[in-house]
Amino acid sequence: MDLEQQLGNLRLADEHIARGRSLIEHQLETVHKLKLSGDDAESAIELLREMRVSLEAMMDHRAVIEETIEMIRVEKLP
Repeated sequence: MDLEQQLGNLRLADEHIARGRSLIEHQLETVHKLKLSGDDAESAIELLREMRVSLEAMMDHRAVIEETIEMIRVEKLP
């Protein structure tokens, strides 16, 4: 396992998480607009739920990357 590669993976995971949060915020606004206008928001709500599940998976994956980085760093200690 290469530390630099894992640090790159961590940066990429952070970018994906930030993008996921941004998309969730946008979807939440869409749900509110649909509800305010009296339109059916059920499919938008379901998509929001799925987006949150995906974000949670991304965050779990990020935690695994952090653990891997820590293991690499510990192995390199004298």
